[in-house]
Amino acid sequence: MITIIHTIESLSIWVGRAFGWCILILTFSVSYEVFVRYVLNSPTVWAFDMMVQMYGALFLMAGPYALAQDTHVRGDVLYRLLPVKTQATLDFVLYVMFFFPGMLALFWFGAEIAKDSWR
Repeated sequence: MITIIHTIESLSIWVGRAFGWCILILTFSVSYEVFVRYVLNSPTVWAFDMMVQMYGALFLMAGPYALAQDTHVRGDVLYRLLPVKTQATLDFVLYVMFFFPGMLALFWFGAEIAKDSWR
């Protein structure tokens, strides 16, 4: 089980670092769009959609990377005083308490948008 967890964490770290390069692509895309829109007065059709999709992917991949690196923001005033086992239990409870309702909301509203798009 520990091997599987370490493999998943290693994969999350590798994918997170790879997606970190998307920031450069995103920066160049925004710069290009601003240049052609305001200097050449010839905006592109694809740049905005590509930037939104890339930022969304980057946002989604940052979560597992931050989780694997243990770099999520937390109120550390009392947390650091707790025993490691209590910290792990608290982490698990809070992940379940916030992750699943968030995913349920994304699924619910995403299903509504998907349903509307088929009309």
